[in-house]
Amino acid sequence: MNDQSSVRPVAVAVRRALGSAGMTLLALSSLAAANALAQEQATAPAAAESANVGGSSDSELNPLLGEVTVTGTRIVRDGYEAPTPVAVLGNEQLAQMGVTNIADAVNRLPAISSSISTRTQQSNIGTGTAGVNTLNLRALGANRTLVLLDGKRMVPSSLGTGGNAGAVDVNQIPNGLVQRVEIVTGGASAVYGSDALAGVVNFILDKKFTGLKGSVDGGITEAGDGENYRLSLTGGMPFADGRGHLLFSGEYADDKGVIGNNRSWADTSYQLMNNPDYAPGNGQPQLQTVFNAGVANGTRGGLILDARPIGSTTFTQNTPFRGTAFGEGGTPYTFNFGRTANGSPVMEGGDWEASRIDRSTTLGLPLTRRTMFGRGSFDVTDNLTAFVELQYSHTKSHNRQVVPNLNNGSSVTILRDNAFLSPEMGAAMDTAGINAFRLGTFNGDLPYLQGINTRELKRVVGGVEGNFDMFGTEWSWDAYFTHGEQDISSITPGNRINARYTAAVNAVRDPLTGRIVCANGDPTCIPYNPMGLGVNTQAAINYVTGMGYADTLLTQQVGAASMNGEPFSTWAGPVSVAFGAEHRREKVSGSASELDEANAFFAGNYHATQGKYDVTEGFFETVVPLLNNVPGAESLDLNGAVRYTDYSTSGEVTTWKIGATWQPLEDFRFRFTKSRDIRAPNLGELFNSGQSGTGNTSDPFLNIQYLLLSVTSGNLDLKPEEADTTGLGIVFSPRFLPGFQASVDYYKIEIDGAMATLSTTNILNGCFAGNALLCSYIERDPATAPVAGGVSRINIKPDNILGQELSGFDVEASYTWILPAGQLRLRGLASFVESMETYDLTAGTLDGRGVNSDSGGIGLGTALTAPKYRYLTSATYDLDQFSVGLTMRGVSSGVYNNAFIECQANCPTATALNPTIDNNKIDGAEYFDLSLNYKLDGAGEVYFVTENLFDEDPALVAGGRGAGYYQGQDNKFLYDRYGRTFRAGYRFQF
Repeated sequence: MNDQSSVRPVAVAVRRALGSAGMTLLALSSLAAANALAQEQATAPAAAESANVGGSSDSELNPLLGEVTVTGTRIVRDGYEAPTPVAVLGNEQLAQMGVTNIADAVNRLPAISSSISTRTQQSNIGTGTAGVNTLNLRALGANRTLVLLDGKRMVPSSLGTGGNAGAVDVNQIPNGLVQRVEIVTGGASAVYGSDALAGVVNFILDKKFTGLKGSVDGGITEAGDGENYRLSLTGGMPFADGRGHLLFSGEYADDKGVIGNNRSWADTSYQLMNNPDYAPGNGQPQLQTVFNAGVANGTRGGLILDARPIGSTTFTQNTPFRGTAFGEGGTPYTFNFGRTANGSPVMEGGDWEASRIDRSTTLGLPLTRRTMFGRGSFDVTDNLTAFVELQYSHTKSHNRQVVPNLNNGSSVTILRDNAFLSPEMGAAMDTAGINAFRLGTFNGDLPYLQGINTRELKRVVGGVEGNFDMFGTEWSWDAYFTHGEQDISSITPGNRINARYTAAVNAVRDPLTGRIVCANGDPTCIPYNPMGLGVNTQAAINYVTGMGYADTLLTQQVGAASMNGEPFSTWAGPVSVAFGAEHRREKVSGSASELDEANAFFAGNYHATQGKYDVTEGFFETVVPLLNNVPGAESLDLNGAVRYTDYSTSGEVTTWKIGATWQPLEDFRFRFTKSRDIRAPNLGELFNSGQSGTGNTSDPFLNIQYLLLSVTSGNLDLKPEEADTTGLGIVFSPRFLPGFQASVDYYKIEIDGAMATLSTTNILNGCFAGNALLCSYIERDPATAPVAGGVSRINIKPDNILGQELSGFDVEASYTWILPAGQLRLRGLASFVESMETYDLTAGTLDGRGVNSDSGGIGLGTALTAPKYRYLTSATYDLDQFSVGLTMRGVSSGVYNNAFIECQANCPTATALNPTIDNNKIDGAEYFDLSLNYKLDGAGEVYFVTENLFDEDPALVAGGRGAGYYQGQDNKFLYDRYGRTFRAGYRFQF
């Protein structure tokens, strides 16, 4: 029987009573139907056999590309014909890019932005997302992009409450079997289910592959780091006279990453800071972007920030001890403070190089991955096929230099009787009448905090599919069950144990023995000296650090059945319908160390999470041809879908879609869609039992910054997000230019009740502005607060608190030019953002269009951010044995924040929501990639790829002013930070 997986319809609604909107849609949908399934059955074999899938083009217009059907709906149509826009990356394009991971290729598509990868998420410990590779359509968050493998869900890869929690790790896709990737760039919840609010990325496997193919390749950056290599082997064979088929694909990849930041563009640190000379009304900007930036609140060996006179209960900076720093062996020296604003950690100039740490942190995360995939199918009868799939993946990321175990700011108190004080320092304190001082330190003697994340995926799919005759036409059906488990291990070696550190630095002399001991009298406590470098024993270091860990098991089970066919015909053609039902269960369980559970560490502080939910849903979809081959309408089709969903946690939801395609002439086709889409809360947002972290936070109540504990947990009161999506487009296929097609599509997405997890800064600023809800998240306890009158803890949880709106245009064009010698293939894609607004409780309406800074809101709120446009163009020239391809990808220039007012002089008075800034501009970028391929006579193919051919530096994007220490520039999502890289390999197929 024909391979129907790429056309398998989704399960469809059979609710006891659909609401009035659903009944109206069903009535419209059943007027008549289109001939899509007839086209599908005719083209599916061609699509399966085609080895040169370059885009969503008609074979009639582009015979060299073959005919391709794509899954923009469950009733399959060509990408240019579908009412919902669909972009396609075929296997030849994927191979030409020469990337180590298929996700890296998909992330270059303009509609995908701000995705998490090993190059963009290096230091995250608390959420456990470091090491995953996610896809983020429209920059709306990876958890709003549904990732499918052959139309079926995969188990999520992380637990948490952020925009990437609950997303699928694309590292685990079997790259060797991917025939093409289809990206539905529009609301698709009625067709595919929850999480498809921004769209769907569907990885289609070549399930009829026969033969043996493989590849071996490796790469390195021009700087001599980032070494990586990959081995892949895929095989397929029929058996039992062709009634059965076996598939296997295995892959091993090792990416060493880039430890540290040995790049010239980072030589002079670039930072956003408060202007020390600013005063309301003096005409100067409140914010400045500066080079040679460091921090004024700590060094690796410790820096005295303030001191306490005898008889006083408060610390003051007005002492001769401020600016005393400690170097190798504890030797004191005078630290030269640069230009800084009161209460701000950032400074310009001075000894800025002594206080920066960004050159040591990881630029690209090391990652190893192993994937295996096997599939067996057997035609039990001519009309019934049974199949089973087994999938295994193991990925490991080990970041050895996440961040120092820092105590910058006035967070380490040294009393006069501290045994590590030199006699000279003690005498100076006595002379000055000082009984204590406070240090800011990056604890240079302690190891960097490490993060080791391991993910092990086990997934099995079993099912049957077939066809039969009914109503005089052929119907197709399928049923399957999937069980997937994602076992996540998170380990944090070298993690500072806060209570032990506090006890260990409070060291005194034992009056009897003269030995240095801890003042608390604990015989197991080993004193630690925070004043200097190379002044501590390994035993002291081991005492104040430990290893946190957590094991999390995410389980997903899905049972689904569906059917599609053509029950009758109208004057315009046969009616196509697809319907079915699905039941899904999601579950999380796990464990964590005792110290993590007690929030004892500097970072991580994992908590075991337990919880589960299930969802039952039904679907119905139809395509209706209303007109066919009449004046003014070569074709006019109506597409409709409705889905009823019942969540055990958040109740019942009905989603729907209505769409149409109209072709007045052979050269033009118009398409329109309107849909109601949802995203339901995931396991982390519902059940997260509390991930804790400690970070430097600016407190507007005290106008100071200090280390503050925050605990993020789930919220069982969450409701699904709802979005209304509108799409309108035109497709141009001119007869006078065979081989050329182009499309322009407008989209608008309006989200109500968007779930968001605010930062500690957002919460403090919102409470300071009078928001009672956000004030309820804050705890104050003098016994545990790190500073007098400060906050002891902030409790963070997701809420349905945002409204968001996004609109823009997608453009795609492709052309194949047949030449006397070979062919030239051209393709271009671009995505333009018209508006991107977020209504935030902490800052009102925020405009994210054209914001090119990673930190976007810069402490002003939680905002969607995206450049004004992104584009990807490619030109490939093919000869018999040789091909060369040139790709250009780029991003528009932008700003730090649209709320900022740019001025250098005569500035208006800054406000909390509209700060003034001296430079609100961020440059765009263009990158060229070159690929060369040469086919050996009967012996495979060699290829060579150069990414960032002209070694373009990333745009300089100043780090956020709220950073408690300098973390490096905020340019990791949109810009290439590796520089020129080389990759070479060999592939074969028999």
